Amino acid sequence: MSTPMGKWAARGCVLGALLVLTACSSGDPGQSAPPPANSKAAADQLALFEEARAAGRGQLARAYAEDIRKKYPGSPAAAQVQLAMAEVTAMADAEREVTRLANLWIYHQVNEQKGPVFTAFMYESDSAAMDRDLRPKLVLRQHPEWGRNVYLLFPGGHFTCGARCKVQIAFDDAAAKPFEASQPEGAPEPAMFVEEAKRFLEALPNAHWVTLTMPVRGGSKSFRFEVAGLDIARLGPLPVK
Repeated sequence: MSTPMGKWAARGCVLGALLVLTACSSGDPGQSAPPPANSKAAADQLALFEEARAAGRGQLARAYAEDIRKKYPGSPAAAQVQLAMAEVTAMADAEREVTRLANLWIYHQVNEQKGPVFTAFMYESDSAAMDRDLRPKLVLRQHPEWGRNVYLLFPGGHFTCGARCKVQIAFDDAAAKPFEASQPEGAPEPAMFVEEAKRFLEALPNAHWVTLTMPVRGGSKSFRFEVAGLDIARLGPLPVK
C-alpha cells in the first residue's frame, strides 16, 4: 500500500520525464532549422554561380558563392563553391583591376565641320594628390585633317623644347629611347607634341606604363602614366588619307 508521499514522488518523476521529452522535441524556439542540404534554392543558386564562372564574370561568381555559403552552410552546393573559391577570387580581382585601368582613361568626341575629333586622355599617375586642374595629362587625339597626335599638357609648368627637340620615352622597364618632339607656340597651356606619334602609338597597346622625360625650366622632368587600360578603338577609325 503506497503512502501519499510515494504518490507525489511518482507523479513528480512522470512530470519531469514529460518536460525533458518536450524540451528535446521542441528545440530552441529562437532558431529556425536550416534549409535542406539538397534544396532547389541552393541548386538554382549554384547554377547561377557556375554560369557566371563559365562566362568569366569573377565578381558576380564570387557574390553568388558567398551567398551560397551563407545561406546553405554544409550543403553540397556550399562544398562545391568552396572548391572554386580560390579561382573565382583571383578572377574577381583581375576583373576589378581591368575596370580600374580602363577608368583611368577619359574619352571625348566633338563633331566639327570637317568631321569628328576623338580624344583620349589620362592624368599623370604620380600627381594624384595635386589639384586636378594642375595635373599633367597625356592626350591622344584623332583629327580628320591632322590624323593622330600624341601630346603632353603641363598646366602651370614650362617646357623648354622650342620648335624641335629630342625627348626620352620609356615603355615599362625597357630603356628610354629618343623621340622627336615639338613645342607649339601660343598654346593656352604648356604643351609638348610627340612628333613620332605613329611609333609611340604602335608601342602603347603592349605597355602597362609609359614614362616621358621632357626638358623643362631648370632641367628635365619625368611624367609617368599607367596606360594599360587604353581602348584604342575609342579613338575612332583611322582617317582616310
